[in-house]
Amino acid sequence: MDYNVAFGTTFKRLRRLKGLTQEDFGAVVSERYVRMLEKGEYSPTLGTLADLAQVLGVSLVTLMALVEAEGRGSDVKALVADVAVQLEELAGRGL
Repeated sequence: MDYNVAFGTTFKRLRRLKGLTQEDFGAVVSERYVRMLEKGEYSPTLGTLADLAQVLGVSLVTLMALVEAEGRGSDVKALVADVAVQLEELAGRGL
């Protein structure tokens, strides 16, 4: 799975769904950076991911779940169910 491509595809789809332009991310990154992200040519840092998610109006976890589902070619609801099981198991171990 190419996470850069999955991220770019998901980011662009979500940006458009929210009615945002590439320029709307100007307080966080440049318009060129957004274009390169959407092409799968850049890999954002964790801090940048959090900033992008904030502009999109979603949590970082939501953004990454959508990216993971895109990369796997799976349904996001099934992915969330799998993650819930994993989190319950880890919580049961004291994490």
